[in-house]
Amino acid sequence: MATLTDIIDIQPTTPNPDFEPEEQWKANLRQRIEGTLKPAAEKLKRELTERLKDLSPPEESKAKTDYDNAMAELRRTANEQYRQILERERQERRWTAGEKVDDKWSELFVKEQQTLLDMYKKGAGSKANQPEVTRDEDHNQPPPTAKVPDRASLPPESIAKDRT
Repeated sequence: MATLTDIIDIQPTTPNPDFEPEEQWKANLRQRIEGTLKPAAEKLKRELTERLKDLSPPEESKAKTDYDNAMAELRRTANEQYRQILERERQERRWTAGEKVDDKWSELFVKEQQTLLDMYKKGAGSKANQPEVTRDEDHNQPPPTAKVPDRASLPPESIAKDRT
């Protein structure tokens, strides 16, 4: 799976108080990342528990080491995601303020904007996203799926009510 680091060699900026996200924003980001990685951590724990049931003591030690290594990799992944998203937020805030942004980030932002514009144009040009246009004479006709019952199929009392 491609990550942002595959696209950009991230060089963190020196935090500028004007562009630094608030502590609450950072805490929310940490919670979001933790929430996305929590199922993987729980799965690792379940797998370890299952493996330990049938292992001898030397094999248990290896299983625990494997688990610790996998959890350490998960933590590295979480830290890397946090660092990447934080740096992106800083750069976006700079860009929004009209400040100088690293060239690689600027190129990425422009590509993303172009992709969004292309998607919008493609969606706006498709017939499915356009409102249906009706002619004035169509307003007096029943919808095409509506069935008008013929009088022979109606009960006699409903026909009598129509005449009153």
